[in-house]
Amino acid sequence: MRLLCIGDNSTHGDLRPCHGLAEAAVEGALSMTMSGPEGVVETLRRSQYDIVVIQQARPDTRLLRHMRNSRIPTPVMSSGPAPPPPEVAEALSIGADDCVSAAIEPVELLARLRAIVRRTGGHDSLSLHVGRMVVSVDRRQVRIDDRPLPLTPREYDVVELLTLRKNQVLSKEALLDNLYAGQEEPHGKIIDVMVCKIRKKLRDFGIEDPFITQWGIGYRLNEQAFIPLGARMNAHNASTSSASRETSLPVTRGINVISPATKMDVL
Repeated sequence: MRLLCIGDNSTHGDLRPCHGLAEAAVEGALSMTMSGPEGVVETLRRSQYDIVVIQQARPDTRLLRHMRNSRIPTPVMSSGPAPPPPEVAEALSIGADDCVSAAIEPVELLARLRAIVRRTGGHDSLSLHVGRMVVSVDRRQVRIDDRPLPLTPREYDVVELLTLRKNQVLSKEALLDNLYAGQEEPHGKIIDVMVCKIRKKLRDFGIEDPFITQWGIGYRLNEQAFIPLGARMNAHNASTSSASRETSLPVTRGINVISPATKMDVL
């Protein structure tokens, strides 16, 4: 998970949510970038982040309003020292996805962040379903037709990330940032190698072209590749049958077919 943490100079001490997130980043649970409030919209347009955490000592919804008015779709969590219910309600009405106390325990904070990212990606549970594929986030396991897909930990991370962001093209840089979470990153070619190995393993399950490559940009999950074979055949047959019925209608030049209602109107 790639996170942008926006703080202000007046927030200090262990009440900072970014303090707990920094510990998680050291353990490799996420990749975090610290930022001030200036130029945030431009940063989010230029780089791919899964979620933004806005930490403020005193509630100020101007930044959140500015982000939403600028049509930034990235989910946002707002955090402050024991925010009162009216301020929480205002932040949620403007466009925050969650509001928490800055004293929240890191384990709960991480769970909330992951839940928001899943829901934003169109997934409402710890199991991500895409046709024949089920990605179990809690067990870090991928199954195809209820059979386990043998993946290394890094390969699993690639599949999970592309599944969570299934409607987006992820650059190699974004994949590296998420996979290595601030650690020393290898050369970008490692992503191409991992994607190639995953493709080969999925072919053993009869899944061709699981990822769409956009040259010079990155990779995107190809949902059509995971549709069950029977469903694809039924859809093809239905399309063929419909086309056949349409082309088999007799057409006589110079004769217009009108409905009975139209005939009555004429009479």
